Amino acid sequence: MSTLNNKIGKGYIIASTAISATTALLIVIVLLLNSWDAISDIGWQLFSLKWHPPARQFGILPMLFGTMSVTLIALFLAVPLGIATAIFTSEILPGKYRFILKSLLELLAGIPSIIYGLIGIAFFSIWIQKLYGLQSGRTIFTAGILLAIMILPTIITLVDDALHHVPKKYREAAKGLGLYKYEVVKNMLLPIAKPDILGAVLLALGRALGETMAVMLVIGSIDKIPKPFFNWLSPGQTITSKLGREIAESSFGSVHFSAMIFMGLILLLIVLSLTIAAQLRACWEFGFRGKKCLFFDETRRKIRSIVGLRD
Repeated sequence: MSTLNNKIGKGYIIASTAISATTALLIVIVLLLNSWDAISDIGWQLFSLKWHPPARQFGILPMLFGTMSVTLIALFLAVPLGIATAIFTSEILPGKYRFILKSLLELLAGIPSIIYGLIGIAFFSIWIQKLYGLQSGRTIFTAGILLAIMILPTIITLVDDALHHVPKKYREAAKGLGLYKYEVVKNMLLPIAKPDILGAVLLALGRALGETMAVMLVIGSIDKIPKPFFNWLSPGQTITSKLGREIAESSFGSVHFSAMIFMGLILLLIVLSLTIAAQLRACWEFGFRGKKCLFFDETRRKIRSIVGLRD
């Protein structure tokens, strides 16, 4: 009976994996087919600076630049603050207060993005406008700050869980060696939890890249790269905000519509590439190469179970 259960469980896992991989592949194929008209008609001009549909100009570089700029600002602000806060809640804050704080953070993570967008319009855009003396506070920097606030609860919650799952015996052994609290965190907890922290950052990155409504309300929606390019106090545009504003204005089957789908395809490929790169880097750190990386997660779980870490 146990052998039959093992076979059923193994078959279920293999089938689930195959369905997930097939779904991802089908999404890429559908996006590619729907963007093929733009690829074949416009070609490399899709990666130009000018977006003007009446003149058949569909340059997506301003949107790519806006997406990467907003995401980098958000991660630069949220990741250090999120990890530091998670260390505080996991290692310093008493248990009863940790539960209350985590509950509040999970509530923040569930707030609809449109609410964050309205807060951004009512507060952050006005604050940025007055602080820097701008004509409008709807800028790339404003969108980055708002996005950092949105992904912060995700980073704090997941990193806190990763640190909290390290068994107490490791902390006790480190204290027995005379290590200070910060040495325990720096030299033991963070290295052990590093793969899970990386996973938390990737999840935050995925939300940052895919956020639409909040960013669309505060970024200014100007299809151009600022001059100079590092002037993040200028309005801009991201791929998601462009799709949210303009996809309904394009007729289905037109080159305009196809170019919009192409932007979605590029965004998906960016997320997939970053995820695969992070996975490869993590498995290389454990000494895995080539085909062994395909079984990295399973091997890591076995190692963690052997040394007493909960997955």
